[in-house]
Amino acid sequence: MTETQIIFRLDKSLLKEFDETLKISGFKTRNEWFRAAIREFLEDVERKKVLQRLRKLEIKGLEEKDIEEIVSKWRSEKN
Repeated sequence: MTETQIIFRLDKSLLKEFDETLKISGFKTRNEWFRAAIREFLEDVERKKVLQRLRKLEIKGLEEKDIEEIVSKWRSEKN
């Protein structure tokens, strides 16, 4: 895995507040928190894409619970 460094500039008071709440949130380092935030963001984007595609589908006789079953089955097969 190739890593890339990202640099952010924050006001000192904001950084201090962030550092104080970081460990309370269960993260050991800023990098750990940042990676988790990025993963969560990307998962949300992917979820929104799938929902947009599903909204475009209009199939007679197919109900929301049917779609949920299809997605659940797909997720179980994927893992």
